[in-house]
Amino acid sequence: MNRSTFTTTTQRMIPFAAFSFAAALLWLAGSPAVAQDGAEIREFRGQTMGTTYMVKVYDPPKLADGIDIEIDAELRSVNDQMSTYLKSSEISRFNASESTDWFDVSAETALVVDAALRISKATNGAFDVTVGPLVNAWSFGPDAKTNTVPSDETIATLRESVGYEKLAVRIEPPALKKSTSSLKVDLSSIAKGHGVDRVIALLERHGAKNVFVEIGGEVRVTGKKGDQPWKVGIQDPRIEQSGTNETPLAAAHPIENQAMATSGDYRIFFEVDGKRYSHTLDPRSGRPIDHDLASVSVIAPTCMEADGWATAINVLGAEQGAKIAAAEGLDILLIRHRGNEFTRLGTGTLAQYATDPKLEPHAAQTQTHQAAQPGDAAHASEEATFFAKMLPTLIITLIGFGIILSAMAIGVIFGRKSISGSCGGLAGKKNDDGSVSCSLCSNPSDACQELREQMKKDA
Repeated sequence: MNRSTFTTTTQRMIPFAAFSFAAALLWLAGSPAVAQDGAEIREFRGQTMGTTYMVKVYDPPKLADGIDIEIDAELRSVNDQMSTYLKSSEISRFNASESTDWFDVSAETALVVDAALRISKATNGAFDVTVGPLVNAWSFGPDAKTNTVPSDETIATLRESVGYEKLAVRIEPPALKKSTSSLKVDLSSIAKGHGVDRVIALLERHGAKNVFVEIGGEVRVTGKKGDQPWKVGIQDPRIEQSGTNETPLAAAHPIENQAMATSGDYRIFFEVDGKRYSHTLDPRSGRPIDHDLASVSVIAPTCMEADGWATAINVLGAEQGAKIAAAEGLDILLIRHRGNEFTRLGTGTLAQYATDPKLEPHAAQTQTHQAAQPGDAAHASEEATFFAKMLPTLIITLIGFGIILSAMAIGVIFGRKSISGSCGGLAGKKNDDGSVSCSLCSNPSDACQELREQMKKDA
């Protein structure tokens, strides 16, 4: 699974809502397909939030005519509420307002902002939906792109208008409030996941139980695809260096009634004087992140949560990200980029794809009992891998011993001799007629010649 080129974080602010495109060009409006088990799959595709979406319904109920239009309308509603590209959207009107009084918004916008602020507080500001002005200054927002590094003075000035603690949300009645008139909110890093959740809820209302919804790489599923769980692919970041159009996967992970989102810095960046500047900004510094994480995949109950946490952990980096993921009960897969080498750290159900044992001791030393789970999981995965490699050798050895023991038993039974020593002429016994029998096969053996000669000397 990967985010599209237009996928952004709060710090990225790329066209989540190029709504003119979100006029939902439906490529395939509910065309039926047939699964391998013969069941019907309804599939819907289109464009929204500056990227594409795909919906699959396995063994669908009798969906109403125009369900594809309903899906599109639901996604348009997300844009109408949260797009920063639509001047008429709720969030754009809130941003344009200089009032510091409560500003009425929809329940959905309040829900998303509330979730964003919870992640902001949990990460001490590593995730911050007010960082938009800095994103624009770094050429990753909706403003004109200059691909230049802003001055320290510009960054310092813009930071005065940034800060999640300057934003408040009220659920009932739903409203937003800012303590600084210049504060602006961009929900690009979390609203796409919210859109996925909205489509899931829409189809559930229509009675669909086995659903796969993906918007720009963010995925949530319900039920199964027949007797198999839905699988979500995590793209291998190395594809960006290969220069090919192939899309190899780092993993194809089965999930049930969960969501997965991925954030990475390997697609969108610019370079100045040989230095690469990621599109993911750290709101705490006002500058692009500068660590070795190439991508972060997160599994969470809802896609809104997975979307927001993927960005937050991408800002925090591997060690801090793994620590907070354990505390929040999130399964994560981190892919690190060290020179030409890519390594992985996984937790929970994604630990099976980890390849980086170097993080394990650190995780065990610095994390709480909950935070130790990533290291434990990685170690368990390593042991499982070793056992899996040795299993064929063990099976062959056991079969070989079985054959030898069976041959010995057959020899004893048909030769009417007892086993009294080891094989190969290293041991034997003297028969009544003076001959020496190999104790294994109970027959005279040339291999016992040396033993017989030794026995004659000893007699």
